[in-house]
Amino acid sequence: MRAALIPALTAVPLILMSATQGWSQPICRPTLAFTEAHYAPTKLPKLERKWTVAFTVDASPCATSSGSFSILFTVWNENAPDIEYVETLQWVPNLNVISKEFWADEAVGAYRLNDIAPCTCSSSKK
Repeated sequence: MRAALIPALTAVPLILMSATQGWSQPICRPTLAFTEAHYAPTKLPKLERKWTVAFTVDASPCATSSGSFSILFTVWNENAPDIEYVETLQWVPNLNVISKEFWADEAVGAYRLNDIAPCTCSSSKK
């Protein structure tokens, strides 16, 4: 039993050293900033309206030209409980626009960035 224990104890530090090298890689993420949100007028006869939010993306730390992120939405409803959900979307550098359709009795109560996926770092950020 002792013969098997010595190689196992020797292997543990080697595994931990190789794992920490991977953890020390720089993590880059683009910077997203919401700039404007508004509703379009209600469309008859469906009584729907379009909510649009614009946001900018500074992808200078990234070597990639697109990536994913998620937004946590809180939707208010006059005739039902409010709901929260997370939606995963794609970004590209510079200006982006997201549009969603809502019924007349619904409204976006709040929205915030939930997560931004890391990107491959550009050579200038390493």
